[in-house]
Amino acid sequence: MNPGIGMPEIAVLLLLALIVVGPAELPKMMRTIGRFVNQARSMAKDFQRSFDEMGRESELADLRKEIENLKNANPANEITEELRKAKEELRHAEAVGAKEKAMKPPADPSGKPVGKPDAKFIEDDGNTIAPPREKPRPAQPIKTGAPEDE
Repeated sequence: MNPGIGMPEIAVLLLLALIVVGPAELPKMMRTIGRFVNQARSMAKDFQRSFDEMGRESELADLRKEIENLKNANPANEITEELRKAKEELRHAEAVGAKEKAMKPPADPSGKPVGKPDAKFIEDDGNTIAPPREKPRPAQPIKTGAPEDE
């Protein structure tokens, strides 16, 4: 029962209905009210079921998306892609190695370089590298003041 309506209030309502409707029509009216309450309850249950069903459908849609993502995230495809990239890198390294080999003049049996590098493999990018100004010095140990340092 509702907290605002207690037994005395219900008794007053029944007495008022008996006086207004009359004893002959009171059972018909109570049946009509009962049907109305049952209909309202069934509508509320249908409403609740429809919300529950929509919730389940959205959960199923999320699960379907997750399953599709797992299907697309096939490890074999990832491995194949990595192997393809490695193959491209090896081809590039071979091309660079061939370019460097073409740039290096061939040596005769005495060890002296012969000829000039092939001009088609030399690219002038405008960058030049200057030789170092002085010979690098070896690193000096750091003195921490410990007895081993002295």
